[in-house]
Amino acid sequence: MFKAAVLLSQQYNITIEGKYLEWQTEQIGGNTIDALSGTYQTISASNIVGIVGPEFSRETPFIADLAQKVGIPVISYTTTAFDLSNRNTYHAFDHTVPSDYSSATAM
Repeated sequence: MFKAAVLLSQQYNITIEGKYLEWQTEQIGGNTIDALSGTYQTISASNIVGIVGPEFSRETPFIADLAQKVGIPVISYTTTAFDLSNRNTYHAFDHTVPSDYSSATAM
């Protein structure tokens, strides 16, 4: 879905401050240290304005902390850990699926 939005923005010449939206992917395979290292390297070498991901809840607190330190938002499409819903701790993070706790409460 994100890739489609980027492609449409390019097709219709939609820019932010004169620059087209772009994306970059990193395959990290669930290893927290690799996730943190890869994210740091990508942020350092590019003009990253936000992060979509990571895929696993165990990586997310570290990526969210790093992104918060450099001032960019993170949105995850799969993480469900309840702790990640704490806006005081993770105010630059959001997820598109409910936490495990919210899902269990709804049942």
